[in-house]
Amino acid sequence: EVPLDIAMLRATVLASAASTSLAFLLPSSALAPSLRPSLSSSLAVAPQPVLASPSARRSAPALRMAVLDINSEQELDQAIEAAGENTLVVIDYSTTWCGPCKVIAPKYDEMSERYKDAIFLKCVGDTSPEATKLMKREGIRSVPAFHFWKKGAKIEVIAGANVEALENTIKENL
Repeated sequence: EVPLDIAMLRATVLASAASTSLAFLLPSSALAPSLRPSLSSSLAVAPQPVLASPSARRSAPALRMAVLDINSEQELDQAIEAAGENTLVVIDYSTTWCGPCKVIAPKYDEMSERYKDAIFLKCVGDTSPEATKLMKREGIRSVPAFHFWKKGAKIEVIAGANVEALENTIKENL
């Protein structure tokens, strides 16, 4: 059996996301000056991945994008498929108006940096009709909600901003 290369998996997920116009961005302060204008590109052009300059990556490794935004059923399905058989996929369902979602978001981001053997996704349900449709398909009735996937199947669900339960579930399923 060939050992799973998580870096390769992340690259595959990112490439898959980029091919479906999934936008992911680093803070503009981490971008090379020549790339900053691309953040304000028109909506008529599909968003392209924006990468930090080599010097920004060396000086601030924590700025890499560890949580990927998922905005549709197709993007979630592709990310789960790209993760393969043995990689844990965690998705955070939230909304822009949810207070507990805002409180747990930094903790979720920290976990994505700490548990590099898992793929961390996020869907903000009130940002697009497609994201709302995804949340309906997945049976989200309250936010935040966290779903855990492995081997293409949902294995666990946590409702609410329970940091301890979230971290324990990640550890148990890695």
